Amino acid sequence: KRPTSPSMTSGSPTSSVMADAESEKEKAATYLSKVGQDSGSAMAADLEENKRSREETAEEDQKTQPSILPTSGKVKGATMDVAGGSGAASAGHERRSESRSNGAAAGKGNRGGDQTPQSSSGQQQLQFPNHKILPQHVTITAQQLLPTSVLRNLYDKLYEKRKAAALEVEQIVKSLAGAGDLNRVHALLSLLVRDYALSPLFNHRKGGLIGLAAATVGLVGNFVVFLPLIVPPVLRSFDDTDSRVRYYACEALYNMAKVARDDFVPFFNDVFDALCKLSADVDPNVQNAAHLLDKLIKDIVSESPHFDLIEFIALLRQRLQVRNPYVRQFLVSWIAVLDSVPDIDMLEHLPEFMEGLLSMLSDPNRDIRQQADAALGEFLGEIKHIQRTADTEGEIVVPFDVEKVVWVLVERAQHSDEFTQLTALAWLHDFVGLFGNQLVAHFDHFLDAVLPCLSHPNQRMSQVAEGTNRTLLSLDTKAETFDVVATIRVIKRHLEVCTRRAPSEAEASTTGRSQRSGTPHSDYSDHSQEGSPREQQGSLERTWLEALRWLSVLLDRNKNEVLSVLDDLLPLLFEATADGSEEVVLKALEVEASIAKGTSEFQRLVAALLDRFRGERGSELLRQRGSLVIRRLCALLGASKVFITVSTLLVREQDLPFASTMVQALNLILLTAPELKQPRDCLKGVYDLVRPSDGNSKSTSSEGHDQGQRDDPVELFESLYRSFSHSCCAVLSLCIHAGAYAHACEVLDCLGTKLEVTSNQLLELDRLVQLLESPMFVGTRMRLLDPAKHPALCKCLYGVLTLLPQAKAFQTLNGRLASIPSDVLARLNELMHPASAKKHRDRSLTRSKDTGGDRESGIHFDRLLHVFLTCQQKHVKLHSTQAWE
Repeated sequence: KRPTSPSMTSGSPTSSVMADAESEKEKAATYLSKVGQDSGSAMAADLEENKRSREETAEEDQKTQPSILPTSGKVKGATMDVAGGSGAASAGHERRSESRSNGAAAGKGNRGGDQTPQSSSGQQQLQFPNHKILPQHVTITAQQLLPTSVLRNLYDKLYEKRKAAALEVEQIVKSLAGAGDLNRVHALLSLLVRDYALSPLFNHRKGGLIGLAAATVGLVGNFVVFLPLIVPPVLRSFDDTDSRVRYYACEALYNMAKVARDDFVPFFNDVFDALCKLSADVDPNVQNAAHLLDKLIKDIVSESPHFDLIEFIALLRQRLQVRNPYVRQFLVSWIAVLDSVPDIDMLEHLPEFMEGLLSMLSDPNRDIRQQADAALGEFLGEIKHIQRTADTEGEIVVPFDVEKVVWVLVERAQHSDEFTQLTALAWLHDFVGLFGNQLVAHFDHFLDAVLPCLSHPNQRMSQVAEGTNRTLLSLDTKAETFDVVATIRVIKRHLEVCTRRAPSEAEASTTGRSQRSGTPHSDYSDHSQEGSPREQQGSLERTWLEALRWLSVLLDRNKNEVLSVLDDLLPLLFEATADGSEEVVLKALEVEASIAKGTSEFQRLVAALLDRFRGERGSELLRQRGSLVIRRLCALLGASKVFITVSTLLVREQDLPFASTMVQALNLILLTAPELKQPRDCLKGVYDLVRPSDGNSKSTSSEGHDQGQRDDPVELFESLYRSFSHSCCAVLSLCIHAGAYAHACEVLDCLGTKLEVTSNQLLELDRLVQLLESPMFVGTRMRLLDPAKHPALCKCLYGVLTLLPQAKAFQTLNGRLASIPSDVLARLNELMHPASAKKHRDRSLTRSKDTGGDRESGIHFDRLLHVFLTCQQKHVKLHSTQAWE
């Protein structure tokens, strides 16, 4: 219950009661004089000096100050109407020009700070102990200033009575403030705060809020002095459990801000925080009232030169973490409004709230997404405008920390929400286009964001990512600020992800799905949750290809740095060779060739590649992609160089079945692949060295081996022969293609008399017959038309026919040999006379004078035959052991 004076508690006061009342008055007067004594002397001179000016402006202020509630004949649109559940907004003020002058730009972001309290008219106000609530025995004196009916009507249940009492309070405060009696004003306000606004009774609280608003209107310019006492209890009422009290608090604060204007700005942070909560209020009337108050505060802040933007940004950054849709709309509206004020540079603080705006793009509410996107679009437009101005004048620079924004964009470009991801990626694309080489220091962050988006199923997303990737290729990666190691680390991480996501051929046939894997740094969306393994692999193909492409680019520009981490990269390249699509395989082989070209890593690369063909998975890889891999490496690194290196490694191979399988694959590639034409032509030069002399005639087979040929046919033949000895079919086809027909006969004789013919060897002879019918042996088949000149060829083919079982291959070769004239066949032994053969062998061990000058032409066929026999004996022994087991 409201405290009352002693005279109000008794119908017929006695002399003792009157004495007590007089005593209380004396105490109150003594206290008030003591309180005012300290400031009275300092205030006296100023009051006297300012009294005249206040009296002159009092009449004008009275006309312009709105009352707490609309009344007949008063200013329209100044207050909120409680009875109607809503209020009229403040009269619209003239908007400032949107163009930014040079003088205004110099002061951006510097609003606020320590300011001397000033009134809205610009005059310095008096300091006063205004934030303290006076004790009760002092405020009793203030009760005498208000009629008993006013004190009672302030907490009346009827709104009209509270309204009338508030108007009385306004007039009393106005008269006291006009007379300069600030001590009594202080006492009266303390009464309203303690006994009404902070009362536990909700009717008292409503009356106190109305009374404080009315008192504020009557302060007549002394807002800075008393607002610290008035505003806090009103803000406290925003947390009241009664929705009507919260509504009246909005109304009271609206009227306070309306009359105080710029003097209200020091309380902005507290008011903003309260409005942020009220924007999500459960009562729609409170929400509407908070909306009107919010609109007024925006107008005041837009006009105020004392707004502290830095403090606001700190508060905004905290509130952006809230997920309530009403709060988010409230925050976005404030960002947009402040950004539209010419004297406020929100762009300078973009890194502080950029993440919060991007997080709103994934909000379920469509309106919030649109508002956040519009705000981001405005900031991006400002950045483009500033950069265009800098390009023409060279004076304006971007006012924010680009690195922080890039970090936020990179993180959001890997978000699971497509709209958020697309927006962040579009920003990154524009950043690269706007700033160019200025962003080289952040190159690895850009690449980390772009690579996953290349494989996104959203076509718009992948298009933006491809455009950004092309722009990145134009940047100067040789600059000092370019971090090569960090960029390689990013590429390596994405290669690992693609490798783990891509299934092998064997896994594809057994599991039906690939195993999905990711990294903590990159977010690959679940683009391929269903479907075949090949479809899942294809979902990352673009990322895989571009990662390999970037690795190739870095090899050209920063090769030493790439080679320093070669041990980590080679396994990933081989995995791409094994599991990627054909396009990925070709790109991986290009990178491997770039690594091995002109370095000591060539043999190491070839040896590692051979190891990829081992085991069950390696055999599958060799069967499906072995030809593609070897042919591509031959085209990139030189066919003879690759084959000689592989042959050297296979000679020392201890795994005989693996060596035999590899040799058969190499033999087929050698005889059929277009990329191997150069070594095939080189091997034909052996024919000129081993064929019997026939005067000055010259074989047409030597035309493919001119004097400028760098490869030595003898060296190439012997190198291939030693490794091809793991397969009788490979040795025979090599000898027949090279024209060493006599040695082929010796190999067949050794195979039939000194070795035990196994089923594997018969299968190899079957494949030899198929090769002889291929286009590569057309020239050999043509020589059968002149058996007298090539008797060793005929005998060799008949030897193969003799070893073959009477199956399809036997019939094929027998039909081919049936075309040889029978009269010549009768003289094969005569043509193959031992003396002629001895003459041929002796000639092959000497230096040729008519075909190569000083070039070594001797081929040690006896040594080669021993190599073949030894190697085949190992295979026969192994075959027997496996048969027994």
